[in-house]
Amino acid sequence: MATDPSAAIVTVGTELVTGQRLDTNGAEIASALLTSRFAVVEMLSVADDAARLADHLARLCAECTLVIVTGGLGPTHDDITRDAASRALGRVLVRDAAIEATLTRIVALHHEPDAATQIMTQADVLEGATVIMPTTGTAPGQIVPTPGGSLVLLPGPPAEMRPMLSTFLSQRHPGTPPVRLRSTGIPESDAQIAAQRVIGDARGVGLTVLAAPADVEVVLFDEGAGPRELARLGASICTELGDACYSTDGSSLPETVLALARTRGVMLACAESCTGGKIASALTDVAGSSDVFEGGVVAYSNRLKTTALGVAAPLIDQYGAVSEQAARAMAAGVANLTGAQYAVATTGIAGPTGGAADKPVGLVWFGLSTPTGITARSQGFSGDRQGVRTRATMFALDLLRHALSERE
Repeated sequence: MATDPSAAIVTVGTELVTGQRLDTNGAEIASALLTSRFAVVEMLSVADDAARLADHLARLCAECTLVIVTGGLGPTHDDITRDAASRALGRVLVRDAAIEATLTRIVALHHEPDAATQIMTQADVLEGATVIMPTTGTAPGQIVPTPGGSLVLLPGPPAEMRPMLSTFLSQRHPGTPPVRLRSTGIPESDAQIAAQRVIGDARGVGLTVLAAPADVEVVLFDEGAGPRELARLGASICTELGDACYSTDGSSLPETVLALARTRGVMLACAESCTGGKIASALTDVAGSSDVFEGGVVAYSNRLKTTALGVAAPLIDQYGAVSEQAARAMAAGVANLTGAQYAVATTGIAGPTGGAADKPVGLVWFGLSTPTGITARSQGFSGDRQGVRTRATMFALDLLRHALSERE
């Protein structure tokens, strides 16, 4: 079997190396390259230092088939990637007329005379480069030939970087798309073992497992097996994963829940205490969610649980806010408030303090209102405060998935 071509990723910005901003681009690009059959051998962040960046790029372009750089392509004084790449490859920068025409219209909106000069630097491309025009933002991407492959320059903002990366990879590798199976409520190691058990001695299939809190993705990519065999193995792995597998096309859990709601022709709502709006945020992160998501209420205090959701104060006094009774009442309250046919509620102890022997940190009660009635269940979660809240959010969404999948 041929060795996958090597790749390196460079993220540019002093804010990254000083800890002022988290590098999320590196991880996203690495994941995309992995499923595109590149072997990522190095990833580094470099400050806004043109000489240092040029040295790194010269070395990496000599060693790797593909080098992807993100950041440093904007119109400000510290956007040094173009100059560094020019120095590293010995290619001059030339003004691109099409980009210049586009930027001219943007320059007209600025009042500072020096802004025109800075903005127009984005029209400078390395000699021989292929330009990737932006769909958002103003900085174009560039694909530059190197002796061993390509240097790809992408802007830093994720919303600008992501479509350009997709464009490059689809043009460069238009072959069989990977099979992406997503699951929740199953450990990463269990998912991997289940997938390996199905694959067995099958040849021509690559496997990787990507894990996030309460979310595990099994990715199969074609190394010669062909699309039909890849699809067959994917279906078998989904069966092996069982009810934990919620998506066979890479859709996220929020996307899956929303799609099920559309199929059923119903509306969703949520009432949140310990998750603090994360369920509503996860759903509304998906474009077009408004057609099936009525909204949510973050009722963090007991007073708001009573006034906004109609949870009886004596109920909270008797059983506590973190209880089966409160979770049921919250789910019923938000369903009544919004008219949604399906509603989920969360109330729990995210920590790090506030737990007790009978209600430890990590305990969350979930209420669920459906056309067939109101139910509640509890679940304990491990991890720090953010981990508990994230896992509880995924659990709540999965409760909706199960409810929407049931036949009435």
